[in-house]
Amino acid sequence: MVIVVVAIVGALLLAADPGRAATTVLVMTGDAAVGGERLDSISAPSASRDTATFLGGTSAVLATSGGVSTVVARTGDPLPAPLDGTLNQLSSRVVINDDGVVAFGATLNSRLASEGPFLFLHERDGLVPVTDGTALLSGGVGDLNRQGDLLYTTGRTLWLWRRSARKAVALVGRGGLAPGGGSFEFLSSRPVLNDSGLVAFVAIVNRLPGLPTRSEAVGVFTVDGSGRVSEVLPAQPASRRAARQFLRRAVAINAAGAVAFTAALGSVEGAFLFSPAGSLTPVARAGDLIGPERLAGFDPEYVGVDSSGRVAFEGVFDDGPRLVIATGGSLAAVSGPLQGGFDFAPRLTDSGRIAWVQDGQVETFDGESAHPVVAPDATPVGPSVSVSSPSINDGGVVAFAARQDGLYVRSPSTLARVAAIGDAVGGAPIATIGTQVVRGDTIAFFANSPALGPLLAVGRGGGPLVKVVAQGDPSPIGGTFDFQDEILDAGAGHVFFVSSVTGGSAENALFEANVARHTVRALVKRGDAVRGHGRIASFGQVSATRKGPAFVAGFDDGTSGVFLWRRSGPVPVVTAGHPVQGTEGRSLVGVDAFVMHGDSLLLEGSLSGVDSPAGLFLWRAGRISKVFLDGEVVPGSGPVISLEPIALGRRRTLFLGSFSPLSDTGLGGLGIFERHGRSTQRLIGAGDTVLGATITDIERPAAADGSLIVAVELDPPAPARAALLRVGR
Repeated sequence: MVIVVVAIVGALLLAADPGRAATTVLVMTGDAAVGGERLDSISAPSASRDTATFLGGTSAVLATSGGVSTVVARTGDPLPAPLDGTLNQLSSRVVINDDGVVAFGATLNSRLASEGPFLFLHERDGLVPVTDGTALLSGGVGDLNRQGDLLYTTGRTLWLWRRSARKAVALVGRGGLAPGGGSFEFLSSRPVLNDSGLVAFVAIVNRLPGLPTRSEAVGVFTVDGSGRVSEVLPAQPASRRAARQFLRRAVAINAAGAVAFTAALGSVEGAFLFSPAGSLTPVARAGDLIGPERLAGFDPEYVGVDSSGRVAFEGVFDDGPRLVIATGGSLAAVSGPLQGGFDFAPRLTDSGRIAWVQDGQVETFDGESAHPVVAPDATPVGPSVSVSSPSINDGGVVAFAARQDGLYVRSPSTLARVAAIGDAVGGAPIATIGTQVVRGDTIAFFANSPALGPLLAVGRGGGPLVKVVAQGDPSPIGGTFDFQDEILDAGAGHVFFVSSVTGGSAENALFEANVARHTVRALVKRGDAVRGHGRIASFGQVSATRKGPAFVAGFDDGTSGVFLWRRSGPVPVVTAGHPVQGTEGRSLVGVDAFVMHGDSLLLEGSLSGVDSPAGLFLWRAGRISKVFLDGEVVPGSGPVISLEPIALGRRRTLFLGSFSPLSDTGLGGLGIFERHGRSTQRLIGAGDTVLGATITDIERPAAADGSLIVAVELDPPAPARAALLRVGR
């Protein structure tokens, strides 16, 4: 065992006497960034000095007609009186009727509302809350008819809200009796509604007479406004897997009550039309010849039927799926191959219109041809939006959901987005943003691109984002990079990260990227020998210091410790085998994470012994002492487990933990705890009050300039659904 005293520079977090630390709101949902967008989510903070980064998003409902797009509603829009507050996160499910009325759901930034998402209509005169008397209704949007009646779901129940009476009625739900016997177990999430108030839906039925044990049955049904359920396709026995797949099938209904669906019934796979008179007729079968091509099957995600009984479906051919329309006994393919098309609106309008999403764009079939109607970079809410759930009416107006997610920076003077989903890094758009850090003027983060795969990006001094390295790029140790972990830190224009390597001289390594020079080098490889400790078998947390990167390394004997990289190789800082004071002669076995202050470290690790207890330990001046063990009790919080070190001060330590109050009246969850001497208290956590609301969840905080940056979720009634807080200064 070797312990070397190394001066490692870290961030001092704690104020002189934070007590129940002072809390300042930095950002909350509904706040506007410099680009004008308002935030509907806040998560995953990182911090450096007075600058904090976090993942945030904003959302909107848009409508487009004739190549012109308009905003129906967006995050931050004021609520109509007598409601107070703003729209927060708008749902991804949107529907439009033939009169241009749009229905959607949204959570709210409002002290007058509970959780949501609440239901709204956007009519000619503006936003109309969907209420049952005076109470706002919440649920998932299903469908909207020309009368403005709204079909919606809560849990496993279908509801119909009548616009004229402003009254909601439960139609059918789990446990309701199926007309052929048995009871409904699951109802599809894609029910449809016609202008007469008749609803068609797919369902799983259990306890059907004669059904084998552990088997299920699936069918298609209708239910009217009085709750009377009728069979379209009587429940058919199916395996559990086939039943779950059937539940995702689309179903369509026209004004006369004709219902269209696709299914495999016995030996026949086809598209079927159920008439109001009660007959069920196949309008297309697998194997049918359509022009020169033979129909191989049916994609279950789309079917539509218009008022004349024409049925549209997505047929599968050798060269991919195409739109097919069945009318008067004839079949016609009306589109080219739609590779990657999804999110179809369950509708065929009388003018022959269909809408879906493909290649990130909303596309439509207008009765003659298929073409995009709006590009994601040409919307009134800005570029790089993600579109979903298009709905089309007979006039060709398309309503759809739009969302922007990205990486935001909060400085003392501004709130700005520095990277967005859809931005180009390395010449390719990114689809997700993962672990990120901000250190001074350097921002580094992992992302994923459909074209490049996982990649590491960096921005410095407000300049453009650049790709550091991507999946498949050549590695300095031979072979190519293969990102499987998101371990990184940055400092002074250098990014330190861990990556797996395919075909190299080692399976993974700790790398350093010099941003200015556009170079990457390997510092330590798996399999490297460290004198007195064996060979490195794994890497854990990495932290940038003025002396170089500090990191957790695991060895082939199962132990682990903290090391500092120097030109001569890894230098041990804290390693296994050292006795831990206050633990009855036990010694340190391994380290999982750490934070630093000066030449001291706060460690998350485990002790020797049969039960291998885990806890937090302080390493200072070559000695290790116990700080807090898993399961110890904190007054007012009960036993605290799953400990993570957050910050280390001269006399105090901070850590994150999961607590379960001994009192039945307390709310358990994650909390940030302060250890001072032999006393431990909770600084902030689930159940505490911020902005007059209760914190329901917190994320791992980031240390910055003598304080903590914490993302919290709030339980309404609250002025915001989430907030970014500065705690301790």
